Amino acid sequence: MNTRLALTLVAATFILPSVARGGQIANIGAFLSQCPDRDPAYAQIVHDFELRRDGLPVSEAPCTEPTGAMAIAQYSDTLIVRQGLRVIYYMDRGQSGHLPWTSGTLYDWMKSKIGGINIVTGGGSSCCVQFGGKTFINVGSENDSNRDFDRTWPGIAGNIDLYAHETRHVDGFPHTSCCGITNGCDNTFDTANLSPYGVQWWLNHLWLTGGIDVGYECEVPAAVSAATNWFLSSVNDQFRTRFCANLPAVQTLPATPGGACPPQPRRRSARH
Repeated sequence: MNTRLALTLVAATFILPSVARGGQIANIGAFLSQCPDRDPAYAQIVHDFELRRDGLPVSEAPCTEPTGAMAIAQYSDTLIVRQGLRVIYYMDRGQSGHLPWTSGTLYDWMKSKIGGINIVTGGGSSCCVQFGGKTFINVGSENDSNRDFDRTWPGIAGNIDLYAHETRHVDGFPHTSCCGITNGCDNTFDTANLSPYGVQWWLNHLWLTGGIDVGYECEVPAAVSAATNWFLSSVNDQFRTRFCANLPAVQTLPATPGGACPPQPRRRSARH
């Protein structure tokens, strides 16, 4: 069977080779190369999280595969948010006890707190606004450079921890200026009651150590190195410095960053 025909059959049957048995992500690079609207869970995700732009409902974002080959102008803010929500849906399915602020998954926790995400043109992230009786977090639109970065796992991961940060504000966590950043600090790192920056630190730590394993260690060496450096820098440099008391310990490189590469799904041989 030629390659083009094989890919056509894969598309037609909604086979996702990047998703392993049990519903978790086996290879994040392959996963992000796929369009969200081809995912069997897409309708559920759209139902659970409404997307708006400047307060108005968004239209479907055009997408072609592989997403890495799309023109950057077509790789839209809407598509990026859809990709992030799609990762959240799968990344820790079946896990429990790994997030100190909830007993279940990140997806279920976010769904219990917010009804959608509002993309703000030229703005930044914040919590919260109300549309149609639903609570929305705000995220800022992105320039070409950042949207290009969001084709990668570190880019999408950075968005996910931001969504989680803003969602944590629903539980009533204000920021302070105690670390020298105006309204950009949290008073203490308390694992029994993690603040918004604590939530971001925790997620990046899990991605680094494989506590949440999305198979980034199965990517090409350059991508593995880039992701590992990103997460290590995030926990030690970006988020650790946002606390004024009881700072988390400086982390060292784990023996197997991201976790051990899980067995990749095998494609069945073609029948003629």
